Amino acid sequence: MRNDFHDEILTLIKENSGKPVRDEFLDNYFGNDHIKYPIRNPLLRLIAKEWMRDHRDLSPEDFKDVLTSLIEGESTTEKMIAGFMMGYSSKKQRTFDPEILDRWLDHLVGWVEVDTICTGDFPTTQLPSDWSRWKKLIVRLSKDDNINKRRASLVLFCSPMSKVRDEDMSTVAFKCIDRLKSEKHVMITKAISWLLRSMIKHYRKEVTDYLKKNSDTLPKIAVRETTRKLETGKKTARGL
Repeated sequence: MRNDFHDEILTLIKENSGKPVRDEFLDNYFGNDHIKYPIRNPLLRLIAKEWMRDHRDLSPEDFKDVLTSLIEGESTTEKMIAGFMMGYSSKKQRTFDPEILDRWLDHLVGWVEVDTICTGDFPTTQLPSDWSRWKKLIVRLSKDDNINKRRASLVLFCSPMSKVRDEDMSTVAFKCIDRLKSEKHVMITKAISWLLRSMIKHYRKEVTDYLKKNSDTLPKIAVRETTRKLETGKKTARGL
């Protein structure tokens, strides 16, 4: 059932954008054919920030229900604002069971939708603090037939691994990379590259050693971009 707050948030989106559209270029870029409201990300973030500021009293369960309703909505914009809201949520509001992410990912298609939900401040705080539950979920997602879930198993690590050092988290991250490194789809190859680069700050030696041992089996883009980041601190050479 659609959440009442969903209608409130969707009204705010509509008041600040034009009519929803389907566009072949955007569909190709986003990796899905969901409708999209013509609204810039900074304004969408502002709507999310102000709405969360006005709803600080929402319980974790109620907050989860709002997010679920938005993520199950028909537009990419609804799904994206849910991700932005997660980033502006309070510490208490974030304590819902992470297993709900498995359900959410059934409604997320393409890198933009997956990454907006699975990266940022939310996983940065929640993975380290609730690792035992997130670990079970991530391992399962990495084995799923749904490529969006497999991508999520990688990008969920990107924000937290760039901020903290945790031996068990890094072990599982490398295992997920091992499990998926033979895949050729850009959804996976780019995610592996992103994760390896995200780990350099706190796991430089481990990433360097892993690259040496697995350079022949890792996606070429991951080897190229990670090597460049190790050598220069940047993903690509200047001018590329």
